[in-house]
Amino acid sequence: MSTARASWSVLRTIPAVAALALGLGLTITPTTSADARSPSAQEKKKRKVAAPAPVTTYDFEMDAVAGEMLAPDGASMGATPGGAQDIGYARDRVQDGQVPHPNAFTPEGLFSEHDLPLGPSAHKGTCAQTLCVGGEAIASSLLVQPEVRYLAQLGFSSGLDPKTWRRAPLNLVIVVDRSGSMSGQPLELVRASLREVVDKHLRPGDRIAIVGYHSVAHVVMPSTAATQKRRIHAAIDQLVSEGATALEDGLRLGFTVAQDAAKGFKGNTRVMLFTDERPNVGRTDAAGFMAMATRASLKGVGLTTVGVSTHFGAELAQKVSSVRGGNLFFFPDATKMEDKFRESFDTMVTELAYDLTLTVRPAHGMKIAGVYGIPGSALRWRGDAIELDVKTIFLSRKKGAIYLAFAPGASNNLPARRIADGATVGHVGLSYEDARGRQQRQGVALTSVAPARAGLGLRRGRTLVDQVTTLKRATELHHEHNDQEGAYQLVHALASQLRHTRDASLHEERDMVLELERTLARLSGHAGEPDPASAPIDRVSGLPPRPSAAVVPATTRARAVRLRRDRSRALYQP
Repeated sequence: MSTARASWSVLRTIPAVAALALGLGLTITPTTSADARSPSAQEKKKRKVAAPAPVTTYDFEMDAVAGEMLAPDGASMGATPGGAQDIGYARDRVQDGQVPHPNAFTPEGLFSEHDLPLGPSAHKGTCAQTLCVGGEAIASSLLVQPEVRYLAQLGFSSGLDPKTWRRAPLNLVIVVDRSGSMSGQPLELVRASLREVVDKHLRPGDRIAIVGYHSVAHVVMPSTAATQKRRIHAAIDQLVSEGATALEDGLRLGFTVAQDAAKGFKGNTRVMLFTDERPNVGRTDAAGFMAMATRASLKGVGLTTVGVSTHFGAELAQKVSSVRGGNLFFFPDATKMEDKFRESFDTMVTELAYDLTLTVRPAHGMKIAGVYGIPGSALRWRGDAIELDVKTIFLSRKKGAIYLAFAPGASNNLPARRIADGATVGHVGLSYEDARGRQQRQGVALTSVAPARAGLGLRRGRTLVDQVTTLKRATELHHEHNDQEGAYQLVHALASQLRHTRDASLHEERDMVLELERTLARLSGHAGEPDPASAPIDRVSGLPPRPSAAVVPATTRARAVRLRRDRSRALYQP
């Protein structure tokens, strides 16, 4: 690290050796501060012109973060697994008074919406690398998994400083679904999204191309410098809806344009697909799309899928986005789009690592009862251990995480012997390929900590895991078993826990769960019951009534246990 800092100092003062920046992974904006043509210090003072500060970018070519790119005092950026990056589609359905399908509640999508930092005890010093991994565990229980005794967090972060980091130049290819189903608000939202990207998020040195598809695919605008805004806006205005949905042809042409434009380009190349995900012409199976996206990723072209409109079919997009280099977002309206791009555009196109393989081994007397936050079917049993794959880790403004549940190893589900604070509930071995193509390995011990010492990410994650597992089970009861009473009781119990949360970042979760509770109350015949939130205040004491403990009826608990046992036998056999 000292060598990197010294080299960076030289680069700031001796432009003649600026070519060395490539070896350090730094890009320095051209400046004449040390050139003979530059004004003298006195002239600058007279003119009151400040010398331009050098702007640096990081291309992840080193193990450690060089010079000024390192965040001070651990105030670093985050990292998050690829795949779904929000549950916006599920939220939109709930807001519309509907009950989303269980697949709409993706754990990785929910976690990506929140900052989930590890506690101090989980860190081994300050993160000074592009990808840092740590872990810890806490005693916990889950509504629909009563056998769980401990929940562990495997957290991801990056040593990059959010105040000085700048993304690398971007070669962006936009692929737009302009089929008939996109007419009206969906396509207008796409046009608004593209104008937002062009006007606020692309920089000099970036390039953009636009491909459209309906019954056939065609190039709307070839690769163009981002500074040619008038030409780009004219191309955006040409996007109108017609015809069928030849998604396969559109993606194939988009990847071809991206690979051609990447020749000689120094930076990142990415295809960004805007669609309502209703392919009906050409090959429409997920395997075909996934194979196409995987081949492109191996050639250095990533894929970001952006779902729009109420017709958005999340299942296929989640599969496409779970391949190497893939991520997925959903924009229900222009406000959400602007917020997401403002917060995440630079990071959603920046990949940190690939093919992260984790092997989780439970401690003696424990067993693995759940894994939450992995996109796709990426789990394989290895005896009592489980192996999971994460295709891509993206840079993020928020700390990302995967959560692991542990239960007693005995089959009778009796409480496990209490694990003392500081003892280990499991071990994680991990390996991944960094952005330079080198293999990295690390081991992480998941040690139990007292609730008061647990990090914010673990305490917040305990609520989020309970939320996503309960909503998955409740919506499964609604859609697949026509059990409206069981679905209502589960969501009602979850709502009782969230109703009085003090964590401001969970207020959106509380509101969504309360809205779904009202919908299921209507469907199950409980709509006439009083809302606990509107219960009267005691006239004498002035105090509201104490919240009752969240209790799931015994019949619902028994049903949940049976369903869990059946699903475990079907899904988790070695």
